[in-house]
Amino acid sequence: MDPIAEMFCQIVSVKNTEKDVLVVPFSNIKMAILEILKNTGKIKDFKKINEKPHDKIEINPNNLEINKISRISTPGKRVYSGNGNIPVPKTQHGLIIISTSEGIMAGEDARKKGIGGEIICEVS
Repeated sequence: MDPIAEMFCQIVSVKNTEKDVLVVPFSNIKMAILEILKNTGKIKDFKKINEKPHDKIEINPNNLEINKISRISTPGKRVYSGNGNIPVPKTQHGLIIISTSEGIMAGEDARKKGIGGEIICEVS
């Protein structure tokens, strides 16, 4: 399974549980996505945990503002968008996350900078 999609499923599912913390395997892409979600207020906090043999990411699921995360580009079907064709979120408080040549960023930021890239997901 796609590790990013698996993290998205866990984030949406933890909303219905009484867990105090969500732990997912570490990757730099996941950290960048979570940083965008934190900066936009969709998640409260997260931190990297250094453990042997594999590092982990601990996410604080309190006050999640996420109802749905739709994975757009998958390992089997990559979806790219040019600088003028970055999609707009379907909801007013939605968010598009895109991987560009300058790093992973929100779709609105990529639109302002005039760069395109791979559309990772839409958060609503």
